[in-house]
Amino acid sequence: MNISLQRKILENTYDAICTIKNMKSIKADGETTTQEITVVENQSCALSHSSNNHAKQGSVHAEASQTVKLFLAPEIEVKPGSKITVVQHGRTYNLEASSLPAVYSTHQEINLIEIGKA
Repeated sequence: MNISLQRKILENTYDAICTIKNMKSIKADGETTTQEITVVENQSCALSHSSNNHAKQGSVHAEASQTVKLFLAPEIEVKPGSKITVVQHGRTYNLEASSLPAVYSTHQEINLIEIGKA
């Protein structure tokens, strides 16, 4: 099976859309500032969630760890620290790329963390 057909089949499973933003240094009038820029908007993607089987009891409530992975087209540049908003099944997730993507010929996979959590 050729790569373009494999990619099309995989992309047919995408059930979410995402917006990806990066910080960019801008130099103006001798000053350098950082500005958030949009890399892509309304990009088809998929989220995968896998949970740790054991919840850790906190002082107020139990905390469960979860691994979140984003699947999307391989040509989109996603840097570690990119802010990613994903809408899937009516829910909005505000996430951040926590690692370099694993890029394949048909897609890329990016580990994410929820913004505000370590």
